[in-house]
Amino acid sequence: MALKTRVRNFKFMLNGFPPGFLPKEQTLLVQRSLMQLLEQLAKLEPGANHSKDLKDVAQQIAEAQRQPPVTTNQAEPTVDSAQRVRDIKACLEELYKFVFQLEGKRQLTRAQAEIHRAAIRNLVLQLTVDSYVLHGRIAREKDKQRLAIHYFDLALKLMLKEQVGGQFDGRVNQLRAAIADMEKGLLNDTPVTPQARTDETDQAAIEEEWDKFAQEQTWKKKQIYD
Repeated sequence: MALKTRVRNFKFMLNGFPPGFLPKEQTLLVQRSLMQLLEQLAKLEPGANHSKDLKDVAQQIAEAQRQPPVTTNQAEPTVDSAQRVRDIKACLEELYKFVFQLEGKRQLTRAQAEIHRAAIRNLVLQLTVDSYVLHGRIAREKDKQRLAIHYFDLALKLMLKEQVGGQFDGRVNQLRAAIADMEKGLLNDTPVTPQARTDETDQAAIEEEWDKFAQEQTWKKKQIYD
């Protein structure tokens, strides 16, 4: 049952992320781990038909290995559904904890594990930005301009705080333009001043949301089936 639970979770990781969301190396990590789990299940349940799943995963691994490396100017896939944000968040937490377990079993070196953890933390950052932007777009569609500006501003500040090597330059420029347009539209109403969006308030909101994802001690906790 423990193996079947993990197999189900790993299948969800491979199928639940938007296309291109999970980087190549992390995709291969999940696929190879899934292959090992299915091989263990096949030994425990020789009468069950696990051969199709094994064949499918082997084909997925071959396809993933043929994928070209991601270019720096390639657009990052975004998540545009609150439910998918929650689902992907759960998957990333599971993957993060699994990397620790592989390191503990010496199936990954510390250096390899750190590379995977850094990639997962970056995905969490991207997911958090997507969540803020999604809430901002919903507010803008409901003509709640100030609330939309608030969420866009949170996303903007988080990207500026955490980005490495111009990672979010394109999205930063888009959000700055969107905020500027909305603030112009509010000039005939009460202007949105810096005092209305204090750095302290914004920073507190950023930290509250970001800490939900980024605290490693929480992600190290074992699942019940471990």
